Amino acid sequence: MLDSDIPSGRDAQGNYLIDRDGEIFRHVLNFMRCGELVLPRGFNEFDLLEREAGFFLLEALKELALREAAGMSARIEVGIAVGTGGTRSTYMMTREALMREKESFFTDMLDGGKPVPKDTQGNYVISRNNSLFHHIADYLVRGGILNDITSSELQQLRKEANSVGAKRIVRYLTKTRASVEVTKLP
Repeated sequence: MLDSDIPSGRDAQGNYLIDRDGEIFRHVLNFMRCGELVLPRGFNEFDLLEREAGFFLLEALKELALREAAGMSARIEVGIAVGTGGTRSTYMMTREALMREKESFFTDMLDGGKPVPKDTQGNYVISRNNSLFHHIADYLVRGGILNDITSSELQQLRKEANSVGAKRIVRYLTKTRASVEVTKLP
């Protein structure tokens, strides 16, 4: 802008006039001053920041905004109310945990591919067996079934995992069932 033929307006004092988003530009300006991305707590307008960085040809800032946006989407808590009839349990899980099972009910739900109703608190409402869902939640969050589980529950849980398209959980449960049956042998 300063060294080119790009027409720029000026005010009476000779200051350049830039018709851009002033709230977002303050973060661009701070990046140019400090060489690092410093944002206030709760900032979530990464798409706007990325566009402004692109406009000002600041590739480093654009990459940082994209990385921060990806990190924020992974940390977003998602509420899920699981159950049938009047009995429901609510689980708060990160988007990242729910997206661990690729091509599952949860990825479709969060990507908008499968419309799922929400309750008045904004939790997704899923009509599944809530006495078994905590095992699926444990697996998604921690990578394994951490609670004691009986062999009859194991079979039911495998059906539940199949119904939500959680293939890795089904494989895990198949291995677990085999080890439970081996330990029962005399």
